[in-house]
Amino acid sequence: MHIKRENETEKDRERSVFSTVFLALVAVLAVEIAMLLLSFTLSGFTSRLNSNAEQILDKQVVNRAAYISGQLIEAQDLSGLDSAVNRAAAQLVQEGETVASLTSSNEGSAPLFDAVSDQMVRILREKNVTGVYIVLHTGELSRTAGGSLPCLYLRDLDPSAPASATNDDLLLEHAPAAVMHRMSISTSENWEPGIPVTGGAQDDFFRLPYDRAREDGGIQNAADYGRWSTESYTLAGDSRPVISYTQPLIYPDGTVYGVIGVELLTRYVQSLLPYSELQNDGFGTYLLARSPDTTQDSSMTLHSVVNSAADSGSSLPDVFTVDMQSESGGWTRFGGWRCYASVVPLSLYSRNAPFSEGSHWMLVGTVSTTRLFAFSRSVQERLVVTILLTVLVGLLGCLFSSRRLAGPITRLSDEVAASAKLAPGNLPRLSRTGIAELDRFAAAFTDLSRSIINTSTRFQRIIDMASVELAGYELREGAPVYTTDNFFSMLGRREPEGELSPHDFEKLIERIITENENFGLPDGGCVFRIPQKDGSVRYIRLRIAFENQTQVGLLEDVTAMTEERLRIEHERDYDMLTGLYNRKAFNRTCESLFRAPSRLGHAALMMLDLDNLKALNDVYGHDTGDRYIRETGRTLHDAMTGHSVCSRLSGDEFMVLFYGYDSREQLRRDLNSLQSRLRCASIVLPNGDSFAVSISGGVAWYPDDGNDMASLKKYADFAMYQVKRSHKGGMQEFDIGVYNEASYETQIAQEFEQMLAESRVTYHFQPIFDRNGEAAAYEALMRPEMPNLRSPGTVMKLAQETGRLYDIEKLTMFTAPELFRLRQQSGLLAENAWLFVNSIASVCLIGADVEEMRRRVSGIGRNVVIEITEEEDLDLEILNMKRRSTVLSGLYALDDYGSGYSNEGNLITLDPDFIKIDISIIRGIESDPDKQEVVRNIVSYAHQRGMQIVAEGIETAAELRTSRALGADLFQGYFLSRPGAVPSAIAAPAQEILREFPNGAEEHR
Repeated sequence: MHIKRENETEKDRERSVFSTVFLALVAVLAVEIAMLLLSFTLSGFTSRLNSNAEQILDKQVVNRAAYISGQLIEAQDLSGLDSAVNRAAAQLVQEGETVASLTSSNEGSAPLFDAVSDQMVRILREKNVTGVYIVLHTGELSRTAGGSLPCLYLRDLDPSAPASATNDDLLLEHAPAAVMHRMSISTSENWEPGIPVTGGAQDDFFRLPYDRAREDGGIQNAADYGRWSTESYTLAGDSRPVISYTQPLIYPDGTVYGVIGVELLTRYVQSLLPYSELQNDGFGTYLLARSPDTTQDSSMTLHSVVNSAADSGSSLPDVFTVDMQSESGGWTRFGGWRCYASVVPLSLYSRNAPFSEGSHWMLVGTVSTTRLFAFSRSVQERLVVTILLTVLVGLLGCLFSSRRLAGPITRLSDEVAASAKLAPGNLPRLSRTGIAELDRFAAAFTDLSRSIINTSTRFQRIIDMASVELAGYELREGAPVYTTDNFFSMLGRREPEGELSPHDFEKLIERIITENENFGLPDGGCVFRIPQKDGSVRYIRLRIAFENQTQVGLLEDVTAMTEERLRIEHERDYDMLTGLYNRKAFNRTCESLFRAPSRLGHAALMMLDLDNLKALNDVYGHDTGDRYIRETGRTLHDAMTGHSVCSRLSGDEFMVLFYGYDSREQLRRDLNSLQSRLRCASIVLPNGDSFAVSISGGVAWYPDDGNDMASLKKYADFAMYQVKRSHKGGMQEFDIGVYNEASYETQIAQEFEQMLAESRVTYHFQPIFDRNGEAAAYEALMRPEMPNLRSPGTVMKLAQETGRLYDIEKLTMFTAPELFRLRQQSGLLAENAWLFVNSIASVCLIGADVEEMRRRVSGIGRNVVIEITEEEDLDLEILNMKRRSTVLSGLYALDDYGSGYSNEGNLITLDPDFIKIDISIIRGIESDPDKQEVVRNIVSYAHQRGMQIVAEGIETAAELRTSRALGADLFQGYFLSRPGAVPSAIAAPAQEILREFPNGAEEHR
């Protein structure tokens, strides 16, 4: 505490109250306006608004680039068409044709085009492209200039429209006449049998990949020679610009005999680049461009290939330059407008592709700065208007407030000055001002005048009547200092010789406060800690009050009260058993440290858990357990430094915060020292044996692992329990990777329990077709409906690990038949079809669950086929219970036969009604004699015993044709129909293959 007086100068007395208040308020207003302007200037608010606008644009372009890149990469995957053409060419060569004859003329190419025409239609449908083509030729293209090449060129001008079952929405641009008639597809008005060869840049889209492959001798994969056209072009006689992707056809002997490719109409590409999604109401522009440069260059030259803008890009240049300010964007000019351009590279070619060098594809999104930063400018304009209005209103408020306050003060000042002329003994009469503070001041002035004569007598009387020792002083301007006789002795000092001036007394009191103050009081007083000669301590409280021009100080002996308070605070803050901080005191101290991060420096929070405490309590009693805890607490206390806080949280848990270190290495040395001390600590058991202290701990680092106490506690606790679960008695630092993995596993486990509790699962149905192409059955396939838990395989794994297989069986048997029945009643699934339900071989519903299943499968229970799929030993008793069920049909299907665990033993034991041949056997069966022999044997075995064979996993026409020829009864796979909530009918190509076989035809032997 510092006691200070200031005498008013003549200038201060001459200043009016109005001017003082008005100037002060104006100064405050000026400071506030200046701080407002300074805060906006220093915060870089405008630049951050502009930066946010750029970042939003960058994010939009990145998202659109990911989408368009996916579309282009999907479109350029022509592996299926390439394989189909090569297989067809090889087949025709085996039948007597040559590669040269297949490419020499339109008539000679017709057999090859016929063989792949269906595949081309499928490619056109699946890839959402506007065109697909094959151009055939062997030899040098330059020699054919002015002529034409055999070509099959299909177009779909609107890929987004629903596909026509009769291909009415397709057009033939080029095709031999014979192929055209057989395909029954309309021709465009510019149809020609072959594609013209002009010898100019118009041919580049198919000439460049073809020539490059011939130059290399076709040594690389055909896809590595693939090339996107770097400029839009039009077909002969057509006005619609397109871009295309072309790759060569390479015969196994290295002969390049043509190209295949897909096209995208530029208007369709523009529909994939909706400029309206960019900022500022669609005033932006998308450009699909190429550049020999990369985004790391300071300046990029870009060639526009396709652009999408409100004016269809009519004002956009074909070549433009972007001055890159960062990896994601920079500045350019369009039509005199300065624009921000966000540039995102598209990875369309592999690293080894010949056309990957010098042709980097980019997606560029641009918005003019006038539009992009419009919001920032409007904010600045509104800020200026707001500040001007604030200044005007503030000045008016200052003027009004100053006049309002100055009037009563001036009047009261005049009345107080007049009271000095009153006769002795007369009290001043002061009028009310209506201002509470001034009226209280006037009342206090009057009361002070009334009691000033008796002040010294009253003060002494109070001291004499007090129940505790009191002392005091009075300090009055222009008068000697008055102190009671015991004033200095209470403060443990000798009374000074001679008379003290007010100034010297103030200095003395200030020195006493500095040297002896123990703690301050909320009301402004303080308590001194005064050591006594006998070694005890005395606590003296000093309070100071001001009355008019008089300062009065009171000393009071508060030793008993202070010692009681300190005792209560110690019991409140310290653990009685160990003497360490308790939880509340530790949290309070740490909160104080975390409010001043500069004091933390490098810090670490250590969570400790005492091992083997329960065992000690159980064997030797709680007294021994308490000694074990006390020894641990003593070891921790002795190891603490000036930069640590230690606490006992609960029975066997401790926590230590190390803080204020300059480096982690320095802190780690103290951590290692603490661990060494703990490893050396021990207690003596009642039987005389020594028992070592064992403690497991986890450490979380500040600020690396977390910036707040709650996070550090959570992470240190996680690290500690990792130790408890693996190797007690050790220390482990927090690992965010392990933590995230544990969190994900916990989330998956929680979603699994929620899925079971809420039946959050649905089922898709995949048709199983008979030899006539009719849906004879449907397989129910589980589809979990949880955010992260989506895989049925993961569901089964969790059910196995947690013993919830019965719950999965119940969920399946309740839900799948019920959904199947509802869809049949709605006419979405075939009537009288079987429902194949995957069942768990070792589980069977019992009790009330059987009755609930009976209610849910009412009407279709006799059509349910139990499909055994589990990779485990079969429980014959459970299987027989299912077979004897009065609720279901009792029919069995042995799934995945031939996969390794569904073997001949299970076949004989189960005696199933259906045998589903595994996809591993069906895959490539048309070219594998061994697989064909396996299927012949099982078909022979099954048909003799009245079993039916299901060929599952069919994905190609050859697999379906071979399976049918070998005698399979039922067929399932993506080639026929994919699973869905409402599956589609059999695909037309699959239906055609089944029609190739007459009803009742014998299978091949």
